[in-house]
Amino acid sequence: MSASDEVPLWDTVTQPLANALELAFGCHHRKLSRVFTIEGRSYKVCCGCGRRFEYSLQTMSIRHRRRLFAALTHLRAQRRLRRIERQHGRSA
Repeated sequence: MSASDEVPLWDTVTQPLANALELAFGCHHRKLSRVFTIEGRSYKVCCGCGRRFEYSLQTMSIRHRRRLFAALTHLRAQRRLRRIERQHGRSA
């Protein structure tokens, strides 16, 4: 890992706090849209944050997927995005 790929110290300190605040005060997906079916896939969308939820037309309910460690997944995605942004910044 080169010096330019390192995560800033400020991010390593604030990210766990931001994840806890998101869990406590983030979107709880209370306002969902009607069902959309596009290209054979049915889903509902949260009107608050835009997250999509797969929807089963057979059971007429949202297909729940167990997402263990959702905050960790979100953190990894943010780090991956930062890395990609840095790479594009260098190549531009």
